[in-house]
Amino acid sequence: MKHLLTLVSTLLGLGLPIAAQADCDSYPSATTHTLTLPATITVPDSLPNGSLITRQPFSGTAPGLYIRCPTPTKLTVTGKYPRKKDAATGSYHTEVPGIGIRVDIRDARGVTNSFALHNQSHYQYAGTWVTFTNAEAYFYKIGPVTDGVMPSADIFQVAWQNVPNILLRLGNPVRFVRPSATCDLAAGDVNRTITLDPVQVSAFDNSPFAGKRDFELTANCSDAANVTFRFSGTPTPENTLLFANTGTAGGVGLWLYSRINGATRTIPANGSDNERTLVVTGNRAVLPLSAAYHKSGTVSQGTLVSTATVNITYN
Repeated sequence: MKHLLTLVSTLLGLGLPIAAQADCDSYPSATTHTLTLPATITVPDSLPNGSLITRQPFSGTAPGLYIRCPTPTKLTVTGKYPRKKDAATGSYHTEVPGIGIRVDIRDARGVTNSFALHNQSHYQYAGTWVTFTNAEAYFYKIGPVTDGVMPSADIFQVAWQNVPNILLRLGNPVRFVRPSATCDLAAGDVNRTITLDPVQVSAFDNSPFAGKRDFELTANCSDAANVTFRFSGTPTPENTLLFANTGTAGGVGLWLYSRINGATRTIPANGSDNERTLVVTGNRAVLPLSAAYHKSGTVSQGTLVSTATVNITYN
């Protein structure tokens, strides 16, 4: 009999703490809150890293409760994203390169905090605790964005003593894309005539060129990183670097060259070295050019009429 009493006492001693740890005066009901976003979200290249792309609340509101737990209470968070976090925005790296997500959750007191979105578990100390009521998601640009999909999935769930409280879910797949780039020549450059000042035939006695005229071609762009200007035309038979003259003057062609950063560089009519690539700045790419008469043989009096065609490509 003495042995039996000792065994019962030991069982009770082991059982009391386990029962007490689960003893809160109530537990929240499980609620699911869904985030619905557009199927496609465009992220411009011009948007700086660290900028907010969009913010959206999850659906619905859960009852705000105050729960008293006389002993430590286990809280378990199931989160979709690992611990990798962007320090500047406080957002977590998602499946889409360059896209971070932060979730703010409000509790029954009206206090809002950002919550970690990775798996974790810990014990809350004894006391009165409040439940969560509603949540909002923030999406940030944290790096270059090309094209990627964030699938629909559960993002965050918290459980009290394994009793689910609030579940946050992305309700639809969302594609984040970089917008398509566009560039067009400025309206005045689409079909442009450059007029050179008249020069004397004698101007070529001591120089192979004369009558230099500076001008620019401008490409107006949206979401493009760089623009390439590509030139073509008919070369003179005597010097294929020059563009042919269809006017009445003899022994002369058109010399076309670029002046990027002040450096003179011939744009040949024969198709060699005929491209110039510029970085887009402020949605514009401006190519500085010059044109001049250039001797190609025995120069005679008349007119110079020459045509150079330019096409642009961009990315």
